[in-house]
Amino acid sequence: MLKTDSIGLKTGRYEMREIQRISITDMVVDSIREMIETEEYKVGEKLPVEAELCRMLGVSRTSVREAIRVLRAQGYIESKPGRGAYVAAKRRMEETPWYDVENPQFTDFMEVRMAMETMAVRLAVERAREKDINKLEEIHQSFLEANEKKEMTRLIMLDELYHTTIFAITKNQLLINVNAQLLEAFRQYRSESFMNENVYQNAIEPHTRILECFRRHDAGQAVEEMRKHLDITTSDMERIHKKQM
Repeated sequence: MLKTDSIGLKTGRYEMREIQRISITDMVVDSIREMIETEEYKVGEKLPVEAELCRMLGVSRTSVREAIRVLRAQGYIESKPGRGAYVAAKRRMEETPWYDVENPQFTDFMEVRMAMETMAVRLAVERAREKDINKLEEIHQSFLEANEKKEMTRLIMLDELYHTTIFAITKNQLLINVNAQLLEAFRQYRSESFMNENVYQNAIEPHTRILECFRRHDAGQAVEEMRKHLDITTSDMERIHKKQM
């Protein structure tokens, strides 16, 4: 029996590393960083102790310790001897966020993502084996469960896992690696957009339709469904940005 060491997923059904080369530590880092950036834990506030973080995120103590070290190095956390880990003074972001719809970077980013994800889903559907489709289905079912329970952090991680799994199924290592770089930039938007209670609902139907294309081995329709999905994402980004102005 496989040991569970993932965020909100029971990995007894499959190993996370088979889905994508995202280390558990990286996922824990992202989750804690999102808690800080969304001010679930504010500047100067003490973070939960290791045991509590392990329970909250469903990971081992080793993964939590490694994540804390990374976040401390990045300036998000400061450790006080004998007292624990605290949220450090906020790191300043660039004056103009990369996802600003008035900034050409936004258009550049979405054009590249559209090209990469439609290519990836076509290759993935063409190359998917039964076990690959089963993995994608399990992730989608976990996403639906997290949606019912309104588990925002888990929704973010599962949405990311759904898309990275599609890239992993392509078996194209260059495509997988380039996507990993693009994903790193996209995480800031992902953490902000999923705090809006309506946004994650918009991913359910597209994910369902894309999964159906995998079952039918219909690569052409999968490309069209992914295109529609990303069009919705673009609209969500624009709407969120306008509300923040």
